[in-house]
Amino acid sequence: MMRALDALRAAAAVAWELPQTTLGVLVLGHHLARGRVRRVDLESGRIVGELDVPGAISLGHVVLWTPDDNDYVPVGEENRAHELGHAVQSRRLGPLYLLAVGVPSTARVAYALAHKRLTGRRWAHYYDGWPERSADQLGRVDTARRPAP
Repeated sequence: MMRALDALRAAAAVAWELPQTTLGVLVLGHHLARGRVRRVDLESGRIVGELDVPGAISLGHVVLWTPDDNDYVPVGEENRAHELGHAVQSRRLGPLYLLAVGVPSTARVAYALAHKRLTGRRWAHYYDGWPERSADQLGRVDTARRPAP
């Protein structure tokens, strides 16, 4: 009986996050096909892939991250915990995640790219607003490990 309940809970969790998980599987497949994934782990029911290219994203049950810093947003080893914080947001928001987190997060990335192009510096405040600050808190990010802006 317990196994049946566990299976039902797992199926409900996948269904709750299905839109973003589907997109996450596609993005992971894209990176795998191009040889951009250093390693893949399972953590707390999430597929966690370390990328060897800039960028990080958490889409439902798929979390992709890199420890490698870039020219636009400060990133280091703490990036894994940050992306796992987004996974908590996904679990809480379910089908609203892409709108409530994905859109503002993508807008912050676009702003960071424009900021670098216009000022020649990376944006020091990427993590200061929604949904990034919340992801740091939910992921228990040690922000002292993050590279300086």
